[in-house]
Amino acid sequence: MHPFFRRHWFLLLLLGVLAIGMAFAPELVGPLSQFPRGWLVALVMFITALPMSLSQITGAISNRRAVGLALLLSIVAAPPLAWVIARVLNDQLGIGLIVAACVPCTLASAAVWTRRGGGNDAIALVVTLVTNLACFLVLPGWLSVLLGKEDYSLDAGALSLRLLMLVVAPVMLAQLLRSSGIVMNWAGKYRVELSTAAQLGMLAMVLFGAVSAGNMLRTIEPGTVNLMEWSLMIGCVLGSHLLLFAAGWIGCRALGEPHGNQLAVAIAGSQKTLMIGLDVALAFGGLAILPMVAYHIIQLVVDTMLVDRLGVKETD
Repeated sequence: MHPFFRRHWFLLLLLGVLAIGMAFAPELVGPLSQFPRGWLVALVMFITALPMSLSQITGAISNRRAVGLALLLSIVAAPPLAWVIARVLNDQLGIGLIVAACVPCTLASAAVWTRRGGGNDAIALVVTLVTNLACFLVLPGWLSVLLGKEDYSLDAGALSLRLLMLVVAPVMLAQLLRSSGIVMNWAGKYRVELSTAAQLGMLAMVLFGAVSAGNMLRTIEPGTVNLMEWSLMIGCVLGSHLLLFAAGWIGCRALGEPHGNQLAVAIAGSQKTLMIGLDVALAFGGLAILPMVAYHIIQLVVDTMLVDRLGVKETD
């Protein structure tokens, strides 16, 4: 295989999946609706956690500086940062950017991207767990403070149960299976293959997101957003994400953390989940979904390039 394709295969497939999902959303939405997306999320979380030892996860939890910084960026810094940046956007687009900043770290991809770059994926996994489990309090709390209204719906109980099943249960099952020496040795032996499988699983999840986003974008009347507004929105979304990524990277380095922790904090502190974001953004009008969709696409593409450049070591 040509060195370029060997190094950038994931980015090329990612761009292809995004393009196909967005372009053929009406044709794909029906068949994909029959596929249990939740099981795919759980499977990726399981595969991601299987090569991790319990000591890695507990070690990440005890690394208060790195985990604390990532949580600070994701939960505390991101929403007010988006509120400030959103001042230059029209009302619905600005609200959409704020919603994108308030949702938790994206399921699975933060850990998968971190592992791809040879970073400390246990830290990314812990941040994913904490932000998703806390989002039923964090999300409505921030939206109430920043938007001053509560005309959105969020079933906290159902959301918590779903996240427990999709995020916590697969990680616990993986750790339970690792108590068997056979499984532990097998997971260690095939760590690279499991990492590749997790990345392919993420591409399947990206297809779901691209189809969902593409289908929703078709509900927006043509010409509702002009080219200048599109460009400004994309610039705001890109700026928000890069500021959080840079804060995680530089802040973690300032704390004296190793390179692998810097990568984990930068990714987990800046990535946001499309799954929850789209549902909440729709409550504020069709245009509010645009920043959420843009954030999803930008974080996937930009972080893939950043990980390939900043990563400790290629793991695919």
